[in-house]
Amino acid sequence: MKLRHRFALTFALASLGTLVLARVVTIVSFTRLQEYELDQGLRARAREESDEVALLGRTALERERVSDDDADPLEQLVTYGALYRADGTVVADTTSFAHAPALHELGVAAATSGACFDFRFRGKTLRGVIVELPGRGGVEGQYLLLAASRREIDDDARQLLALGWWIVAACLPFSLALGWLLGRRMTEGVETLAAAAGRVTAGDLDMDLSSSAPGDDEVAALGRALREMVAWLKGLIETERRFASHAAHELRSPLAALRGELELALRRKRTGEEYEAILRDALEDTNRLVDLAEDLLVVARVESAAGDERAEEIDARSLVEDAVAASVARASDDVVVDAAEERVVVRGARVALVRMLRNLIDNAVVHGAALDHGGVRVRVRRSDDGRAALARIEVEDDGPGVAVEDRGHLFEPFHRGATARQEPGAGLGLGIAREIARRHGGDLVMDSPGAPTRFVVTLRAEAI
Repeated sequence: MKLRHRFALTFALASLGTLVLARVVTIVSFTRLQEYELDQGLRARAREESDEVALLGRTALERERVSDDDADPLEQLVTYGALYRADGTVVADTTSFAHAPALHELGVAAATSGACFDFRFRGKTLRGVIVELPGRGGVEGQYLLLAASRREIDDDARQLLALGWWIVAACLPFSLALGWLLGRRMTEGVETLAAAAGRVTAGDLDMDLSSSAPGDDEVAALGRALREMVAWLKGLIETERRFASHAAHELRSPLAALRGELELALRRKRTGEEYEAILRDALEDTNRLVDLAEDLLVVARVESAAGDERAEEIDARSLVEDAVAASVARASDDVVVDAAEERVVVRGARVALVRMLRNLIDNAVVHGAALDHGGVRVRVRRSDDGRAALARIEVEDDGPGVAVEDRGHLFEPFHRGATARQEPGAGLGLGIAREIARRHGGDLVMDSPGAPTRFVVTLRAEAI
């Protein structure tokens, strides 16, 4: 069922429920008010009648009442009366209340003097009141019962109830129509966004998700959220496509070289030395493919935030030493580690953090020290940004620096500067390193406008 239809049905049921409740409250209040007025009249009439009975005796009750149009309406209404002894037996009664039942047959006791109650008499519902008459001359006290018919009160209540049901029946179609119109007005923007979202799902990422109901803050907020989501998806898809294109390009070069070398080797018979040279070249291309596949796998794992490794507290100096041992400089003295005497402890996955530092050190060795401009320096320090203690790890080389046009693209996947294209690699190392740093709550930036090139990793430092 559509939202507008559910809204219309809910609105109609709520309106009718409110209307029914209002009618019930009205009828109950009306009945109570009528009963209150009748009770007050009965008590007043009972006091007058008790005075007459006390003065004239039972003849005051038994005398014939003559109907008079000018008489008090209450006097015309109160036509039932009976005089009872203390034990509840009848002493005298009116003609209309002839053969009046005993008090216990009415379901009341003499002790309820002054209280009003309902009872049935010869198929009629009456409302009565009992008042006590004081005894005199050694005669025990007596009780006077006066009653009036409830017919007018009950008839009015039934008429109000019947009128209420007619009103409910008449309001039902109106409530449904009004609820449908309101539901259509309130859901118009949502339905527009739903239709646009369906087109986006079908592949139309340029679909305009602006709402057709600009006055609704909630719908406008939903439209903004959907637009931001679609923009994010569009950027993600474009990034994935670009990534796949670059990956295919990077894979194609070593594969083409490997294929060419193998085809060349099969064109004619060669000596053992020639086959060995060809195999060495093929092995070098294969290693490039393996390194690229490993980098692509790391990118996929980092971006998916798999986080299978358990975090632990690690000395930052030991991370640097492990990274140096795993880098391309492991067999040389190109890397100088400068760690502060104070221990700097970080929390994270050791393998990922070592990979991050190894990528930075490899990048510095290949593009700095390998160009005979000097060595690579790694500094480990503890700092404070005013909010928390930080571990600051700097990797610096004495290379020629990064070209101005390349500085804004350093961390993009597969981006390689003009000088970097002369060296092996796919341009994934820096992007992987920064993503690892950010996954650990830190960051990686290039902190040098020119030579020397310096990259700085900041991670949250743990208390020692």
